[in-house]
Amino acid sequence: MNSGHPESENSIRAIIAQIKTYLDSAEIRYHDIADDAIELYMQGHNLTMHVVIYVHNNHLIFRIPGFIRNIDMLRSDIMQFLMQVMNDILDIRFEIGKDGKSLSACCQHILEDAMMTRRQFDLAFMVLIHIVDDTYPHLMKLIYRSDAAPAENQVTTDDFAEEPEQVGSDGDESDENEDFVPIKDGENRKIN
Repeated sequence: MNSGHPESENSIRAIIAQIKTYLDSAEIRYHDIADDAIELYMQGHNLTMHVVIYVHNNHLIFRIPGFIRNIDMLRSDIMQFLMQVMNDILDIRFEIGKDGKSLSACCQHILEDAMMTRRQFDLAFMVLIHIVDDTYPHLMKLIYRSDAAPAENQVTTDDFAEEPEQVGSDGDESDENEDFVPIKDGENRKIN
């Protein structure tokens, strides 16, 4: 994956070897896909992520390629949500494919003196995994929401544009969504 001076290739291999020791000590399985790149799979609460780790331009790159595919990602509500997350968490970057139908996530760390401490690795790796796993359900709600209300009317918060909590008719908090409220006798419901 990388071309250049043999000295820089050796330092890249040393960085990847160092990352492998961190993964080995955490008992995380990985596969070599090149001299300067490895891949692994991580299970989150919401999805299984394919993670690629490689060195590019003196940066260690953590990438989750195409975790959403074949969806129109160029909608304004989706773009606003992604921009909000990237504004709130500066360490992560979302990338939309050239065709506008896939979404990848990336986190990078500048390598100073061709070194990365275990703490730096853990932080960069966990930021990527947790943010992608946490934003996935919010993205799915945006992508598949049935009301298709314009983005200007959507209320957003600092916590990944979560929807406000609904309160039941008796004043108790309810985590029931309108789509899952039981139908009462004689009531007509719209089917999506």
